[in-house]
Amino acid sequence: MAEAANVRQNLQNVPSIFEISAAETLDNLIYPALSKIFDYFGLRLDFKLWGSLRVQEELSPLLTWLLQYLYLRNRASSFGESFYGLQRTATATGELLTRRQQFASATLLTLLPYVERKLRSRSARHEDSSVWEQRLLNGFHAFHAAKAGHTFLYLIKYASSHSPIFRALRLTLRYPSEPPREDQWTYLVLKMLEVLAFFLQFVQWWYSNDQRRKVGGTLLNPDPMPQQQRDLDLPEEVKQTMPKRGECPVCLLPLQTPTACSVSGYVFCWKCIVSYMKEHGHCPVTRHPITLEDLVRIYET
Repeated sequence: MAEAANVRQNLQNVPSIFEISAAETLDNLIYPALSKIFDYFGLRLDFKLWGSLRVQEELSPLLTWLLQYLYLRNRASSFGESFYGLQRTATATGELLTRRQQFASATLLTLLPYVERKLRSRSARHEDSSVWEQRLLNGFHAFHAAKAGHTFLYLIKYASSHSPIFRALRLTLRYPSEPPREDQWTYLVLKMLEVLAFFLQFVQWWYSNDQRRKVGGTLLNPDPMPQQQRDLDLPEEVKQTMPKRGECPVCLLPLQTPTACSVSGYVFCWKCIVSYMKEHGHCPVTRHPITLEDLVRIYET
């Protein structure tokens, strides 16, 4: 009877999917915002491990894990979940997290987004990836598909959890029946961290690539070399090999499917610039780093 009453009480404290999504968004902000801060101050792990093997890694994942574990241990919720007043409880009994579940939750909250960001970053730079990296990326795609299915089942109240991770850990998100009990110092520290959440959001917004493009970016387009200077400074045999107006700087032939590079402003053939970018990762004229998102097709009217 007591267990059934506890389960019934938990069902009445079910948060909406919008609150859960907002909490996940705040959790996902911690790592990239801390990375920007640490990069600004140059704080990274850099030491020789064994022979020629050298460890060069950021501190953000470690601090993110410590922050999440602190919240999970004191409030049975992650940083974002605590900010929105949610709590992780056992699905069957409604009890708070065990020590093992706290450790597993903090590790999964930190490790999965970190690995996925690293893999997607390598893929965006068109770096050569091994077979297991491609399999991991496919695994993340499958995970997001499974999570979308869980979210739908949670919306129609057919599932008690919104994520496969919660289902595997036998946990669910609920509103706490009573406020967490903690000493004054712990309360002050956690409150200060919650206030810093707004600062983390601001840092992530400021350094996002989309916002930098909206405000014009920090990379100035290079000025083209004046025609007279090119005629004076370059040997005759070099002048003959330089691309003329309407020619691609890579293949030196008339432009086919003209494509502009938004970083440098130069125009190339689509196939030429894509092939060059995949191999070298920068603009062939200015040497500025570029990605596939920096290429813009030009359509003639």
